[in-house]
Amino acid sequence: MNCDVLIAGAGMVGLSTAYQILQQYPDIRIIVLEKEAEVAAHQTGHNSGVMHSGIYYKPGSYKAINCIRGYQMLIAFCEQQNIDYNLIGKLIIASDERELPKLNSIYNNGIQNGLTQLSMLEQDAVKRIEPNVTCLKAIYVPQAGIIDYKKVAAKLKQNIESTGSFVYNLKKIKAIREVSDKLIVKCSDESEFETSFFINCAGLQSDRIARMAGLNTDFRIIPFKGNYFKLKEEKKDIVKHLIYPVPDPQFPFLGIHYTRLINGDQTLGPNAVLSLNREGYESASFNSKDTYDILSFPGFWKLIRKHWKMGMGEYLRNYSKSYFAKKASLMTPGITADDLQPGHSGIRAQVVDSHGNMVEDFVCLRKNKMIHVCNAPSPAATAGLSIGKQISEWYSEMK
Repeated sequence: MNCDVLIAGAGMVGLSTAYQILQQYPDIRIIVLEKEAEVAAHQTGHNSGVMHSGIYYKPGSYKAINCIRGYQMLIAFCEQQNIDYNLIGKLIIASDERELPKLNSIYNNGIQNGLTQLSMLEQDAVKRIEPNVTCLKAIYVPQAGIIDYKKVAAKLKQNIESTGSFVYNLKKIKAIREVSDKLIVKCSDESEFETSFFINCAGLQSDRIARMAGLNTDFRIIPFKGNYFKLKEEKKDIVKHLIYPVPDPQFPFLGIHYTRLINGDQTLGPNAVLSLNREGYESASFNSKDTYDILSFPGFWKLIRKHWKMGMGEYLRNYSKSYFAKKASLMTPGITADDLQPGHSGIRAQVVDSHGNMVEDFVCLRKNKMIHVCNAPSPAATAGLSIGKQISEWYSEMK
């Protein structure tokens, strides 16, 4: 089967890329290959559903630029397509004097990134809007919101297919080869696709797809599972806004936070623990290939040597509800283990380089007629339409 552009992965980034290219070139034919039975089956469909404002990210960074532009594009798309969202606002709270310098730094990032109506609130002001939250200071971020990204992905798919392009499910890529000026992509069901241009947006599998296409990479995707608890009905209104702690600057994770889902449930989490299965959302899920890829990568062991103490804390929170509740009660006194019910899980495709560093920004590799998005961490769902726009611009330059 022939097409002008072939995209691997029907998550938020892959679908946004197809959508944005078609906005610019409505007459070309795009095929999106997805190995699962539905779109948004992994990171897009398992995240916390937060619309991120861009306040955390270094001014001028790829993350900051795309998050802020993507946020605006996402709202416009939702308004156009009648998708529900709710800008409920966020508090980033400092519970310890040592966190105040970092809180100030985050606030300054937000100002430099162009966010308006940010407020630095003292303890009394926080209590007025969130009586159950305890902190020294907090940043109020009115732009933050909640949404169901699966619904966004479904609308993107609908728009793509309305132009005559296609999203094919149950198509797992197993080989990529160049023939003359074309690329031949073969799937595990023996189907083949011939394309003039290939874009890899395969998320948790993107490093493998890149190597399959002949790229030499000095990094590996290390999967980290985030488990969420759902608060029982009597406690789900303990807070009204999104409540986040000041993040540890050494790590790309945002810590335990309260997230109101678009359906009204209140979640608390996640942890960040090593997963031995890139797509294993169940407890103790194991995949031998994924485990070998982790343990055989020298960068993983360097990461462990650097951050084993942090890892132990995450495992304690993950396997002890009482310990988790104790940590949560630093923000909201009165939370107990009995208030926590099992919630959903997500897996973060964390790129780790050969030196054991966790790569925080987006990684996009370009070669001949190929673009490989090998790291699209949070806020990739919020930033998806902007990332897709950037990739469409690269496509215009390279095609």
